[in-house]
Parts: sequence; structure tokens; C-alpha cells
Amino acid sequence: MKKRSMILISIITMLCMTACGSSYSAKSMDNGAYYDDVATADYAYADTPAMGMAATTEAYDESIAYEPEPMIEEAAAAVPQAETVTENEAKSGRKLIKNVSLDVETTDYDSLIAALPEEVENLGGYVENMNVYNGSSYDEYRHRSANITARIPSQKLNDFINSVGTKTNITNRNEYVEDITLTYVDLESHKNMLIAERDRLTELLSQAETVEDIITIEDRLTGIRYQIDSMESQLRTFDNKVDYSTVNISVSEVVVYTPTETVEYTVWERISNGFGESLEDVGTGLVNFFVAFVTHLPQLVVFAVVVAIIILVIRAILNRDPERKERVAARKKARKERKAAKKAAKKAKKDVTNEAAPDAVSDEKPISD
Repeated sequence: MKKRSMILISIITMLCMTACGSSYSAKSMDNGAYYDDVATADYAYADTPAMGMAATTEAYDESIAYEPEPMIEEAAAAVPQAETVTENEAKSGRKLIKNVSLDVETTDYDSLIAALPEEVENLGGYVENMNVYNGSSYDEYRHRSANITARIPSQKLNDFINSVGTKTNITNRNEYVEDITLTYVDLESHKNMLIAERDRLTELLSQAETVEDIITIEDRLTGIRYQIDSMESQLRTFDNKVDYSTVNISVSEVVVYTPTETVEYTVWERISNGFGESLEDVGTGLVNFFVAFVTHLPQLVVFAVVVAIIILVIRAILNRDPERKERVAARKKARKERKAAKKAAKKAKKDVTNEAAPDAVSDEKPISD
């Protein structure tokens, strides 16, 4: 009885491995990256005691002519093979993961930041991540920005994007759609096959008579349950990504919207627009200079006071030197003497001019009538 139980378990395990191999070979080209991991997890149990014991049993019974009983054939047939799903069959229920990235501008930053989460909740979604930057006092313009990651029901994705477009100026829009239909269907089919194998092994466990058989079957059941839980977790993740699209929104606060439409201007229109922009830049620069000057006025006053104190200290230190005092006094005396000499020269020149004027008048002869 022990020998027959071991052979029964070996045949069931080998048939399950054959069914998995036939299913995955049909989709290896489309989903190779994902199913390499699943296949590795699934068939890693080939090295477990169950397989080792089965191989030992087969080697031991090579010289014995043994014909399997009908019970073994029924057990093998009880495990269904994984169905191969074609691309045409999967088209009826597409599994599409949609991701959208938006770069938007706004002139009313506070209202937009308050309205976006509310809009997401009204559509039945939720905000997954939100990062708000309120600017820095060291920035000249102090523009604010925010990054929001929202999960929106797939059916209402376009409604949300249109709503964002009415509230902001969309400067960049990027959409990416990933089709996971074949991966999802194959994964679900493989999970169902493992569930059938689990149920059959559970039935065999109730019929096991020895401790060794019970341990072998329970070991295999543990591995199958782990695979089923892992696949169900992956399927739930797929369902969440399909049902809720991911929208990444990058918000920037601006004064004037960036033109999103290409317009061809004439030469005079370009000159007029350029001149107007230059005047606007000059006005903005003057306003910014005035604001910066008034803002930093206390710092400028403190700086001027410090400079004045340094100059007074240096002058006081220099005035303590007696030789320097003599040099300073000599320079002052020389300046006074030069000024006095210049005044004396000017006065003498003026006196000479006044004395020469009467003589010139007396030398003139009167004119007779």
C-alpha cells in the first residue's frame, strides 16, 4: 500500500508539471519575463522530498513489473490541464493599465491645490501622493509648485483630464497604456489548475495511511498554497491597476500662461510684441529693485554703520602717531600758505588792472564837434 501511494503521488506531480509546461510554452514569447519567475517558484519543488522519494521509488521498482490500478488513472485525470488562451479569445475582456502624466500651469495656485483633491474624490478616486513646495524666501519671484499622484477610475479618466484642462494650462501631456490581458488570463488559468491540484491532494491526504505519506503530501500542499496566495496577490494588484488609472500632475505657479498654440506673426507684430515685453521687463526690474532695496534697507544701514565705525577707529589709531600729526600739521600749513599766496596774487593782479584803467582814459583825446 505504501508503494502504491508513493507511485500515485509521483504520477500526479509529473502530470501537473507537464500541464504547466504545455501552457507556458504557448505564451513564452509574450510573457517570458514574468513567467520565468512563476515557473521557477512552481517547479522548484522538484527538489523536495516528495520528488526525491518518487524518483527513489521508481528506481526501486524498475525490476518489478507493476501495472497501475484504475485508482491511479482516475487521480491523474482528476487534475485538469491549464487552458491555452489565444489573443483573439482575450480581446473580449481587455485588461489595460493606463498611466497619464500632466504638466500644468496656474495663476491661482491656492484654489487649484484645494480643488484637485476634491475633484478626485468626487470622481470616486483617491490621492496616492501629494508634494507641495511653497517657494523659498531667497527666490526672487518665489514661484510655488506641487506634484500630485492620483488614482482615478478608468471609466472617468477622460472626464478628470478635461476638468484639469479647464482649470489650468496644460503644457505637456503623456499617456501610456499597457495591455496585460494575456498575462492576466494565463496567470488566472494557472491558479485554477493549482487549486484543482490542491483539492485532489487534500483528498489523497485524507486517504493516506502512513506518517511518511502524510508528510510528503503536506509538503507539496504547502508549496501549492504558497503559489496560489502569490498568484492571487498578483491578480489583485493587476485588478487595482486596471480599475484605477494613475495620473501624475506637476503644477507650476506662473504670472502669465505659456502659449500652447503656434501663431505666425508679421514683422510689425513681432516688433510690437517684443517692444511691449521689453517695457514690461524694465518695469518688472524696477519694481523688483525697489522692493529688494526697501527689503534690505536695515541690512544696508547696519553695513554703513559698521563701515563708519571702522573708518573712525583707523583714523583714531593713526592720530596717535606724533610724526603723523606733524606731517598732517605741515600739510595743513602748506595748504593755508598756498591759499594765501593765491589770494595775494589775485589781489595784486586786480590792483594792477585798476591802476592801468585811469591812465588809459587820460591818454584818449577829446573829439571836436
